[in-house]
Amino acid sequence: MAIITISRTVFSGGEQVAQDVASELGYPCLSRKELIHGAAEDFDFEETKLVEAMAEPPKLWQRDRDKREAHFNLIRAAFLKRCDEQDLVYHGFSGQELIRQVPHVLRILVIADEAYRVETAMTQLGGDREQAMAHIKASDKKFDKWTRHMYGFEWRDPSLYDLVFNIGRVSVESAEEVILRIIARGDFNPTDASRQKFADELLASLVWSTLTRNEETSGSYLEATALKGYVTITGTARSERILNAITDVAENVEGVIEVENEVSIGTIWRT
Repeated sequence: MAIITISRTVFSGGEQVAQDVASELGYPCLSRKELIHGAAEDFDFEETKLVEAMAEPPKLWQRDRDKREAHFNLIRAAFLKRCDEQDLVYHGFSGQELIRQVPHVLRILVIADEAYRVETAMTQLGGDREQAMAHIKASDKKFDKWTRHMYGFEWRDPSLYDLVFNIGRVSVESAEEVILRIIARGDFNPTDASRQKFADELLASLVWSTLTRNEETSGSYLEATALKGYVTITGTARSERILNAITDVAENVEGVIEVENEVSIGTIWRT
């Protein structure tokens, strides 16, 4: 079948779309909050750092603000592990960044017009229209700033997605019907090539996660890519001893055939 990611603005109806589609398909439905909690448990990692990595714009005084991408990768690794076990529907901010190069993923953005969002916010949170508007604007501003810092793009750019639904212009039910019909047609069924892409992305993410959590290599600024078991690691380490440790740690990750260590030795500057 397929993996479905539904990125959504707050109070857009995207959560309801995800839950209903998952129910119809018999898939688990995974929220951003549940994923972050699962990643913290999977990797025995501080959950507050993962919350920051997934949504909070960096603060100048935060000591490890430049490790955001490595921390976000722990969330990606947890997500990919779950996708390896079963098809699922994910809903939450920045879903398209959790699985980047895999063709059998249906990437969806759900937005809504202002009137719909305000009414939904007032219903769910209570309070008046002015309070609802303030909450929505603060949330949008935070997520916009996060994506510009992490990736240099606007996360509501429609070119990042296969489908975009504007709830209020179309109903939640209509959006669900379109998604289910596309899945039923098999447009996003996995192929041998897409399964290999997934395996590569999963392995690279697991190698990077292992390096992030290893005491000797965690201070380095690294990234990993993989192709059929052959892993390439890039970035910066502080010493030759750490450089050698990076290779040793990566080689012990299950599924790794060979490691190409392209990490340079040098001073790690904070940005």
